Amino acid sequence: MATFIKRIPTPQVVSGIMVAICLAAAPDGAFAQSASKSAAAGQQLAQQFCAQCHVIAPSSARGWTDAPAFDAIANRPATTAATLTAFIQKPHMHMLNTGRPPGEANEIATYIMSLRKS
Repeated sequence: MATFIKRIPTPQVVSGIMVAICLAAAPDGAFAQSASKSAAAGQQLAQQFCAQCHVIAPSSARGWTDAPAFDAIANRPATTAATLTAFIQKPHMHMLNTGRPPGEANEIATYIMSLRKS
């Protein structure tokens, strides 16, 4: 007679299965809508916290400082959302209080990356 051993799935296995189910059930445009909302929130945050030094919307205008425009940052070959998020969390260019919390940094990075030309 064959003996069957019951295996209890680990929490990681259960989490992985739940993620797979959620991804499979998500509507096709759900992630695009989420990124779009995050980019819109990021644009608002950029207007509030970054526009004093950076040109945040694509234009031919130059900012009053040497800070790079967001579309120029987005189109640098080495720029990624992860590197931007990490950078935005830290104070930069001799400016106090420029570092943003992780959630805000991620939304600003999402906005900047939305400016990347294909």
